[in-house]
Amino acid sequence: MGWDKNYIQELKFDNRKAPMIEDVDEYKIRVLHRGEQLFYWDKKENRAFICEIQIRNGTLYSNSIKRWEDISKKITPEEKAIIIQRIQSYFIRYQKVEPVIIPSTHPHLGDSLNEED
Repeated sequence: MGWDKNYIQELKFDNRKAPMIEDVDEYKIRVLHRGEQLFYWDKKENRAFICEIQIRNGTLYSNSIKRWEDISKKITPEEKAIIIQRIQSYFIRYQKVEPVIIPSTHPHLGDSLNEED
């Protein structure tokens, strides 16, 4: 989960407007690369993370939502519930797919998402 902090900062302040970017007062959601990762930024607390998804079939790997960009700060269960709700809404409104939440391992990452940090 060692994200490049410069990349996270670049994503936070990229002001690009696009049909697949949800950018509201409280948060920003954006699909990255080929739809295998999702960027989430909590604007009020100015903290972000990148999680694993498969946009083509609407899958969110919820075990990949663990820590904010400052890896010393874990995402609490309460925060995670709100984040998942927002991502589900994003999938429905912006991607036009019904989200599937899978708490298990991403098929390309082995068991790394199930490990406790």
